[in-house]
Amino acid sequence: MIILYDLAGRDPNKCWSSNVWKARYVLNYKKLPYRTIYLGLEEVDGIIKEAGIPPSRLKPDGTPLHTVPSIIDDATGERVTDSYAIAEYLDKQYPDTPKAFPQGTEALQAAFYQQFNERNNAFFVLAIPHIANMFSKQASLEHFSRRIFAFSGKSPDQIRPVGEELEKLWEKAFGFFDELDGWYGKSSGAFLAGDAPSFGDFTVAAALKGMKIVFGEDEEHWVKMTKANNGRWSKLLNDLEIYASDEN
Repeated sequence: MIILYDLAGRDPNKCWSSNVWKARYVLNYKKLPYRTIYLGLEEVDGIIKEAGIPPSRLKPDGTPLHTVPSIIDDATGERVTDSYAIAEYLDKQYPDTPKAFPQGTEALQAAFYQQFNERNNAFFVLAIPHIANMFSKQASLEHFSRRIFAFSGKSPDQIRPVGEELEKLWEKAFGFFDELDGWYGKSSGAFLAGDAPSFGDFTVAAALKGMKIVFGEDEEHWVKMTKANNGRWSKLLNDLEIYASDEN
């Protein structure tokens, strides 16, 4: 059994974090048995560290930072953090399951993922005020607010874009998805690397899934997103819905 560490929200047993959705899509795609442990944001660093899982990166002060998604594979004792590294580990450890990185697509996946991470900053700014509404525990909200203040010098409410700034950020976000549409347009199939889904598809779907949950499916820009690029992103979510379970 694999243990997946996820981030607790208002519904304590439902996944809402786009970062964790990437790992969850891969686990479901491979049909690997796993159970989820949901952690308050304020608990993550300490509990992941205590579990012996390596840090994902360093804090601004140089100390290690432990994050989700992280997994422990009881079958091997391996402890892995970061969705990309988790997918690589699962491909290597369970070679008879469908590949997150199909042979011959590794370079494409790496380039796509780098592009995605470098260009999706508009979504982060747009999502901050909405993410603040996802926490049910006051301790989690306070921890989130401190992290946002350390990052921006503002509270989540103060960072909320409005008016022209809001529209420019959404314009940038839709422009980014226009670029992603160009990548998909080069594929020979419905997915990024052909007829079967892969990690790049799970990355995009995870961002969309998180957006839908955090913004709300009736939010006007989300509704617009479902129709963008001839409905490509709505279709992608629908095509991957069979791998979108967050049940244990």
